[in-house]
This record gives sequence, structure tokens and C-alpha cells, in this order.
Amino acid sequence: MFSSDFAQGNPCAVVELEKWSSKSDLLSITQKLGQPVTSFVVESCSGAGFDIRWFSLEGEINLCGHGSLGAGAALISKYGSESVTLNSQHGQVVITKYNDRYKIVLPSWNALPVDMVKIGLNTPVVDAYSTRDLILVLESESAVAHFVPDYDQMSKIEDFHAVIVTAKSSPDSYVLRYFAPKIGIPEDLATGSAQCSLAPYWFRKLGANKLSARQLSTSGGYFEIEPASDSSIVVSAQVKLRS
Repeated sequence: MFSSDFAQGNPCAVVELEKWSSKSDLLSITQKLGQPVTSFVVESCSGAGFDIRWFSLEGEINLCGHGSLGAGAALISKYGSESVTLNSQHGQVVITKYNDRYKIVLPSWNALPVDMVKIGLNTPVVDAYSTRDLILVLESESAVAHFVPDYDQMSKIEDFHAVIVTAKSSPDSYVLRYFAPKIGIPEDLATGSAQCSLAPYWFRKLGANKLSARQLSTSGGYFEIEPASDSSIVVSAQVKLRS
């Protein structure tokens, strides 16, 4: 997921169930499959799409963009539809296929101020804010690429799901890296949900109505983002399916 000609993206497994198993059984399946994230889907009893849950190798996680995109693409391919609705306790996600790409509608999260002294990370920043995640805006793309994470300190930060470092790349693009050691993902490869935190900020800063983003992980990730409403964004990406 979130691949391109120069980005390998982020793998995930997708498992369709007839009914929900226990949380421990789902975690056991995830660990046997050995992917960074496994998406489990069950046909919704309401008839509106599928219910979805996401697991990392260490436990259940909340909104997962690449896991949603993978599940949506797999279901669209299996059932021959053009779109699919995924329902979770963290909200509803709609995946739509167009040509060789997929679009995912995700929430747009407002930025809140943070106290860097209180957090205790000794990282030089040009800006910092919070959503579900802690976002550190660095001075350049090079600073993001060469950022050295302190996983021990990140694991002690209780108030945030993950730590994201980001910087402007061009007048209509930004870069990022994403760290979530508390949920068993030291550095994620390509993170769709990170754009919920980043895109609203960069839309304002860059004055653009369409952005591209690159995740500077070992495999790389690529995203195209547009605003959908005051409270949502549309992320477009490539998906490579394997059976």
C-alpha cells in the first residue's frame, strides 16, 4: 500500500471472517502471518459494508490507513465492486477504486498546542503540535531523513499514539517519518493515518489545495492528498494485491 515508482509502500495482511473471534485469537493469527498490520473484516450485520479491526504484532490498534486501504482493495477485487465501506469503533472509512489507484476518505484532525519541555524530547523544531499524535515540524527534508529517534523516550510519552516528524519538501509537498514504539511499530513504513494529522497543517502552511507526501522510511511511501470537507481528507495511492 502507498507504493509508487520510487516507493515500495507498506505490506498488510487481510483476513475475512464469518464472525468475530476473540481478541487473543486475532492477535495469534496476526503473529502467525507476520505482517506489520493485519486487517480483519466481517460483513456488517447492518448490510452496510464490512466491520473492520486492525492488529499490529503486539495488539489491537486504532485507525490504520494502510490496513484500511489494503482491506478495501482486497474486498473490491473479490466482490467486483467500485467501492466499499469499512466500519470501526473509530469511525467509518470508504475506499473507492479509480483506474489503477484507490482513494480513501479519512478524518481531518485539528492541531492543538503542545509543551515540548513537558514532553521531554530534546529535538530542535520549528513548530510542534498534537492531534492523536505528536507532530514535530523540522527545518528541512534533510533533517527528517537524518532524524535519530529516541525509542525509549518515545515509549514513555503517554498522551500520544505516535510521534511524527515532518518538513516541507516543495511548494506543494511534504515529507514525514512515523514512530509508534508503544504499539510495536518502532518506525512505520507508510502510514495513511498520519496524513490525518499532517495534511490539514500543510494545507494551511503551503496554501495548496492538493498535496503530495513522501514517507522517508526504508521502503518509502507515497501519498496524494486533497481536502474532502472541513473534517475529512481524501488520500489517493497505489495498491499491489497478492493472493
